[in-house]
Amino acid sequence: MYNPSDIVAADVHERLSDRHVLLLTDYDGTLADIAPTPAEATLSESVRLELAALAAFDDVTVGVVSGRRLDDVLERVGPAAEYGAGLHGLEMVGPESAFHHYALDSVESVIARLARDAARELQWCPGVLLENKKYALTCHVRLAPPELGDRALEEFEALAEPQLEARTLKLLTGKQALELLPAVDWHKGRAAEWIRARVVPRVDRPVSIVYLGDDRTDEDAFTALGDEDVVIGVGDRPHTHLIDWRLAGPPSVGRFFARLADYRRGAAEET
Repeated sequence: MYNPSDIVAADVHERLSDRHVLLLTDYDGTLADIAPTPAEATLSESVRLELAALAAFDDVTVGVVSGRRLDDVLERVGPAAEYGAGLHGLEMVGPESAFHHYALDSVESVIARLARDAARELQWCPGVLLENKKYALTCHVRLAPPELGDRALEEFEALAEPQLEARTLKLLTGKQALELLPAVDWHKGRAAEWIRARVVPRVDRPVSIVYLGDDRTDEDAFTALGDEDVVIGVGDRPHTHLIDWRLAGPPSVGRFFARLADYRRGAAEET
């Protein structure tokens, strides 16, 4: 009996059997379970091995697209990820290519000041975690009492209001979190296309993206992709009308990788 991961893998293989697959995946909530703190969100060994096995095929390229800092997410995923995008695509790297958005350096001092202010003003709330990413600042309240966490997020947003009104920073909503980033028109959808543009000249067939993600920031990528691509939502969050398939969580994603590798392996043996 097939489970959803098997069905998704079969469809992806059938649709893209004659194309180069550019597999792009979010990290938190997609490759790794959401954890109480960002540091605790680790990739299971089984998912790591399954992703590495899929990345070993000549007709598959793997990249990770995350809100984390680039070095952080690449270290967590390991060598399977040939391309990496951090801070929702504001910093990226691949073979012989790199990208650092010009707006990052202009907000570094602003983020440092807001981090200091938020640490002082939110110390009343137990469980608040401020994640300073140098060019971005996230306020997590997953460990805070719900009624206090909501208030802390409101105060965090209020602290940033002058920068939001000046359009120096923009605010992204996450799972029990708010994130401040440079206010530029750049997101995971643009990151996906930047990566595809660098893969296309390196391969001998058309390139289709298979994108997996679990939250609102991934929807920017969902809407940017075309009919030749496949969009897989993970968990309950992604809107149904934006996705081709849905998987329950990281264990299902790992099984999808394993089954897609089986199909690719079988096709290679037949040729």
